[in-house]
Amino acid sequence: MRVLHPQRSKARSIAAAALGALALISSLLVAAPAQALSDTGTGGIFTPTTGRILDTSKGTGGFSTPMVAGTYRTIKVAGLAGVPDDGSVAAVSLNATVGSAPDNGTLFGRPDGNTARTTMLVYNNLSGQYTSNSAVVAVGADGTIQVMTETSARVILDVQGYYTASADGTAAGGFVPLAKRIVDTRAGLGAPKATLAPGASVDVQVGGANGVPASASGAVVSLIALNTTAADGYFTPYETGATKPANSLHYAPSASTSIQAQVPLSATGKMTIANSSTTASLIVDLQGYFTASDQDGAMFTPASGRAYDTRATGNTALAEQETRSIQIAGTAGVPTMASGINAVVLTLIVAHGGGNGYAEAWADGTARPGTSVVNFNADEIQTNTITVPLGANGKIALRNAAKATNYVIDVQGWYVNPIAPTVSCPYGDGTTTLAIPTADFNCTVKAPANSASGQQLTTTVDGVEGDSAAMSDAAATTQRVTVPARGGDHQILAQVLNNDGSVATSSTTTFHLGGDWATEPLTTLPADGAYASTSTWVSAESANDIFSDDTTVVYTVSASSDGKSNPILTSGPVAGGYSVPDGVLQDGQTYYWTAVVSGTSAGAPATVATPAHQFVATSAKVSNRCAAALQTKAVNLGVSLNRADYESTCAGDDSADPSATGDVDDEVGADMTDSSDSSATTTDAATSNGAVSRAASAPHAKFGSVSGHSRGYLWKEVMNVKWYYDGVHAWSKKAYRGVKGYQRCHADGSYAVGASVTKLACGNYSPAGKDLLYETVQVDYAFKGSPFSYVQSFHAAITKTGKTSAGSGVGF
Repeated sequence: MRVLHPQRSKARSIAAAALGALALISSLLVAAPAQALSDTGTGGIFTPTTGRILDTSKGTGGFSTPMVAGTYRTIKVAGLAGVPDDGSVAAVSLNATVGSAPDNGTLFGRPDGNTARTTMLVYNNLSGQYTSNSAVVAVGADGTIQVMTETSARVILDVQGYYTASADGTAAGGFVPLAKRIVDTRAGLGAPKATLAPGASVDVQVGGANGVPASASGAVVSLIALNTTAADGYFTPYETGATKPANSLHYAPSASTSIQAQVPLSATGKMTIANSSTTASLIVDLQGYFTASDQDGAMFTPASGRAYDTRATGNTALAEQETRSIQIAGTAGVPTMASGINAVVLTLIVAHGGGNGYAEAWADGTARPGTSVVNFNADEIQTNTITVPLGANGKIALRNAAKATNYVIDVQGWYVNPIAPTVSCPYGDGTTTLAIPTADFNCTVKAPANSASGQQLTTTVDGVEGDSAAMSDAAATTQRVTVPARGGDHQILAQVLNNDGSVATSSTTTFHLGGDWATEPLTTLPADGAYASTSTWVSAESANDIFSDDTTVVYTVSASSDGKSNPILTSGPVAGGYSVPDGVLQDGQTYYWTAVVSGTSAGAPATVATPAHQFVATSAKVSNRCAAALQTKAVNLGVSLNRADYESTCAGDDSADPSATGDVDDEVGADMTDSSDSSATTTDAATSNGAVSRAASAPHAKFGSVSGHSRGYLWKEVMNVKWYYDGVHAWSKKAYRGVKGYQRCHADGSYAVGASVTKLACGNYSPAGKDLLYETVQVDYAFKGSPFSYVQSFHAAITKTGKTSAGSGVGF
């Protein structure tokens, strides 16, 4: 659970050591192209844990011999030291210690052999001395990492925590950069004014002070040991009140050593720092904190690349007391500022200390915080992992508090505050507009620059996913999507997807069009003048809008031309269409019918009566929707239609079965009776509205089907759905409580009597507290060798309280 960062080696006989280290630093990573991001794994949030996973002298990790120079060893991470073994870990935070080396060298890490390596630390060859540093390394798909040293050496790896892309609240939160000195035992700042003796410890208040919220789950700190003794020592930072772990951070004798650590905080916001082996003063510089699991914060992405080298052509060593602005964002594969990046994790290498001193780093253009990031002696090679916020210009400020010194900066990763894509529509989120536009309209979706390589922008309109667009590394990505001009709820979901398909960030805009159906035209079937089956159905529906829930229709069928007098039948108030009972209509007889629609429109009671419509009954089975489309085709062809044309072209069976559900109408059949699966462990009681009445319990699977069809079967297209209910909540395709249902729309196909059905949409979205699942199909026919078609939609709706319904159209 703890620490992250480097240690210092001590002053040494360094003429040869410095030259060797300079040579070895030249072998480190070269800069990645600015236009290509250099991430080595997926991003995530931080969870502290602790444990040793490698010690090459003790057999820990499966190795009991020193590292072989230039040879990678594969180290298991997942499933050890509290790191999950479920594939959710993106990167691991390690404290690395190297010793017993015959020469100076570099320790490298990587997730696998196909990914660029990360500089973990530079070590020395002083007898009996160890060098420690922290590093973040991406974890491979198999849960391992690979490490390599440039010489023979003993390597110890202690886990301090891991990063996971989990967003379900089980892990700690995101990162917030904050630079501030919070402890200096020389001055009594944040701790008693005294050196720390061997075995002593101090409790440090971090959360609830220093600008850190009391709910913070962890902190990133730089521990600076000021050691004037000839013996080396160790700091062990950990959560106050927890068991002290075995992990320790080495600091050098007769030197000042900087070590970064990621440390969990107790419920009271404290960490404990224990000292051992020798006496030293302690400075703690805060570099940032991790939020609680339910709060916002930046997400980490591991990476690799060289950002800056003062020895490169055109650069110079930093002069004494010089502060230099160094571009980080947009270089070495680091995202641009347009991505939401706000901090970077860097390996800062002192390539040749011009004298005893230290360096400071902070966000360029902001106030200097007065904290140090690495301490070193003259002619010393020193490394430290540092976490630094970026200025608005994407730069850090690096100050050299020593004689002229060369620095090398390598990238370990970055933190990004995810920027959600924006959705701009003619209608605002959460609004209701009574007027329905006369034509389809566009919404514009804009996503930020990539925060990781291979990200995609995908937009879903009313539950139907559109094409994905590859996002730019340098600038925003824009998509235009078309929204259908129809009444009802509309939802535009914009998502930024990582290259593994996970959602990096998203935004949703929902608005309602219509609600004033009384001012919209009505679509009536059978079509005026068409032939219809003696077992036909009659229907009046809004052409563009959706009826309110309380809307009912009264149908009257008559042999009189006004469609009212001397009625043959009058339905009671019904929702949707009405099936004419068998034996009422006679073959060859002309009938007239009217509909009176009543309900709430634009918030007020409304009644609309249709004019009389005419049809001729036939004992043949004729599809009403086909007949209406055939009439339009005949007009386009300039021909007249007769009985045989209707019966041969639109053969089918329109007879509906109103007992299937109260929502069956206009060629839509539905079975939403909550048929249970065999795995149910409790008894359900079906209610009249299709819900399952029960107390909260284990999720229980339910099934239903909805079909658009002509019962001949000229064609039939079925959408099957599965949802879950636990007595309190119902849900379908979106996972909840570890399970999710499905929506299965049948594939395209040709059917009997010449009809062909093409699936246009299979959509699912969740407006206004319900799951709406629908299918839209195009049904194709031919008349006199010329094709024609119509489009039909049917849906199932499942409210969050378990009520189910089904019918025609995209939804309610």
